[in-house]
Amino acid sequence: MGITPKHYSLHLDIDPRQDRFSGSVDIAIELSRQTQLIWLHGLDITVNTATATLADGQTIPLKWQQATQTGVVKLTAETALPAGAANLQFTYSAPFNTNLEGLYKVNKGADAYAFTQFQATSARRVFPSFDEPAYKVSFDISLSIPEQFVAISNSPQIDESKAAPGIKTLTFATTKPLPTYLIAFAVGPLEIVEWEPIPGNELRKRSVPLRGITTAGKAQEIRYALGNTAAILEKLEEYFATPYPYAKLDIIAVPDFSAGAMENAGAITYREQLILLDETAPISQKRSFFVTHAHELAHQWFGNLVTPLWWDDIWLNESFATWNSHIILDQLYPDQMYREALQNSASGVMRIDSLASARQIREPIERHEDIGSAFNGITYQKGGGVLSMFEAFLGAEGFREGIRQYMQDFAFGNTSAEDFIGAIAKANPQVNNDDLRAAFDSYIKQPGLPVLASELQCDKSGSYVQFSQQRYLPTGSTGSTDQYWTIPVCLSAISQDQSSEQCFLMKEKTHRLTLKSESCPDAILPNAQGHGYYRWSLPPQQWNKLLKSFAMLNTGQQISVANSLSGALNNGQISLEDYLGAVPAITRSESWRVAMAPLGDIYKIKEFVATPEQRSRLESMQRDWYRSQLARLDAITHRSNDEEQFRALTISTLAQAARDPTTRSTLSADGAAYLGFGGDEKIHPQAVDANLRLTALKVASEELGKPYHALLWRHFQKADNAQLRQYLLIAMAWTPDPDNAKVVRERILSPELKDNEIIYLYRGLMARKEHRQSTWQWSKENIWAVLDRIPAWRKGQLPSQFSSFCTLEQAEDIEDFFSPIISDLESGPRSLANTLETIRLCAAFVDLHSKRNGVE
Repeated sequence: MGITPKHYSLHLDIDPRQDRFSGSVDIAIELSRQTQLIWLHGLDITVNTATATLADGQTIPLKWQQATQTGVVKLTAETALPAGAANLQFTYSAPFNTNLEGLYKVNKGADAYAFTQFQATSARRVFPSFDEPAYKVSFDISLSIPEQFVAISNSPQIDESKAAPGIKTLTFATTKPLPTYLIAFAVGPLEIVEWEPIPGNELRKRSVPLRGITTAGKAQEIRYALGNTAAILEKLEEYFATPYPYAKLDIIAVPDFSAGAMENAGAITYREQLILLDETAPISQKRSFFVTHAHELAHQWFGNLVTPLWWDDIWLNESFATWNSHIILDQLYPDQMYREALQNSASGVMRIDSLASARQIREPIERHEDIGSAFNGITYQKGGGVLSMFEAFLGAEGFREGIRQYMQDFAFGNTSAEDFIGAIAKANPQVNNDDLRAAFDSYIKQPGLPVLASELQCDKSGSYVQFSQQRYLPTGSTGSTDQYWTIPVCLSAISQDQSSEQCFLMKEKTHRLTLKSESCPDAILPNAQGHGYYRWSLPPQQWNKLLKSFAMLNTGQQISVANSLSGALNNGQISLEDYLGAVPAITRSESWRVAMAPLGDIYKIKEFVATPEQRSRLESMQRDWYRSQLARLDAITHRSNDEEQFRALTISTLAQAARDPTTRSTLSADGAAYLGFGGDEKIHPQAVDANLRLTALKVASEELGKPYHALLWRHFQKADNAQLRQYLLIAMAWTPDPDNAKVVRERILSPELKDNEIIYLYRGLMARKEHRQSTWQWSKENIWAVLDRIPAWRKGQLPSQFSSFCTLEQAEDIEDFFSPIISDLESGPRSLANTLETIRLCAAFVDLHSKRNGVE
């Protein structure tokens, strides 16, 4: 549009005890041509003055008009502004946001705090700006706050002065170039933990100041996170061969926060339960901390140092941080199986990617309302899995060299997918440039995933595998299979206790691979190490031969087998009988990511297909499968953290999926003891293994009835620990009692819940068959009150809470209700489409397997 911002000077007056804040901003711009009209962003801002100052000092008044509900502003000058340098200057005020976006306040008892969440487009709620990622410039920031308060921003504080009685002004150093969505503030009676600076190294001669910031009284709880920061940051620097880009690093625990975390440059914000913990925390919470923390630290390079030009390339942030965080953690903690976790998450997201309505990784963003849909599992887990596939195919060293070059070439700038792919191609000349670009494009520029029909054939002339590819679609899909990819394929040929691997780039719909082995192998695995982002199928006899070799496969291979077996069940290639015949071998795996893989399909079979007698038999089978796993794990003298998590998941499966009476009795008693039920009604942390607390609370909620349910709420009302509050809410929603469920639904609107906590109640209620319809009916009656508690960029995701229905009639009811309102909710149309398709596919699954199972 001929206008380029060059620098911001931003001042804000923030007192979180008030309802509004005020500010002034001076934006240095460059005009490429004469104009009387400027477009920028500002949402729900009351502008007091708006002027343009020209290079010669002349001041021209501007008329401010918010032109759209999304915050596009039309500025009209009284006379035309000439080409060249100018400054736009505004004074204004605005309300603190009430939906966890923009600049919002959080009240905790008598204390009040203000925090920011600007991604994707909420900076415009706080200051007039060019609120798009391509406009990446430096900021000078100052904040006037009550003198007893603390303020944090992206860069170090360099000055403090008295502004007025009881008010001080804090000035921060000029930032590196940043887009508006990465600017951050935190204000209030915050506590600061000054940690040991991260020492300099060969790449970075200076040390990095490191601090933890919490609300009052929680400073000690952030020390675990601080102690586990330097090693991750230093390993990231080593990987990128690029020093940490910013002057300091603050990690900030936010008590009410919509996202899990936000990578604001030098001032990362987190939900409290992801960053406030200690050595006694459950292993699952520790893993969540490490993965989230490494993800946000990786963003300091992917996203912050190098930023996408537009939201369609947000995968250049999120896919990369997902992939990179896991490989860095795997290098630091090789016994914690983070590589396996990355493969497992990519495998899991294939269910969403199987939808005909699935988005592509690089989805064109043509409306403001579509931006929110970019932040989902396709961008994160699929994107991370696709990058892992290319890393494995090209080799870790070659892939890393491309990334290092990319960082150096585009530091503090903006890029597109083409820039990144070009850097990878340049560093990997062993693969044809056009072929590599075609492979990347086939994965990021179209939705869905391929399935490789694979068949081993042996004759006198030798052994070969015949491949054909098409889009994977489950039974009942209305999508077209007529798609193909350029796929990095690696095949493993298995003979007795040995295997050999061959890799190639499959560029056509069919391919014939001649095997190097002289003899015909016993079995083939079409995804040799499990890194390939695709499903595959085999003829029935070859499936059986592979499953006989299952125990000798490594975990990545087993994940691929379990996932493709699930795919075959869901598109009708194998029967329930054949699937259930294969499951015992999978459940005997020594990785919980494999052993637990069948649980989703078994749940769907029990919930919607099986007769009561068949359901009872399936639960008996599950008890047999997982009791043997528990016995194996209990026999291990010194269990690793991963094995401890396996044990906790096994006990949870026995209690909830398998309904094992002994396990349930023990856990129910533990859940009672933990809350002091029937006694002093105090929390007793030692009463139950930390890794089993949530399961114990859920089982006790089922078994102990209304008195226990009431106690859960009383404890919740007193609890300030975010993880405990989360557990208590999940347990409350897990009640089988319809009266309790009615109370839980009403609490979705309770002011005693933080906005980010209502999701735990929704998920629990909709997970139980007996409460789904009543929860849906309540939601229809209270839709506007519910939406009022959800940030604007997440309102459109509400339909996804109802995707656990499984009939065509329920899908029609949801469609009829949401259709009139969904187009005005950010990311709403796609969320609704995904939800309706998920329900209809479930109905098709039930129809297919019920008929095959003899159930009508």
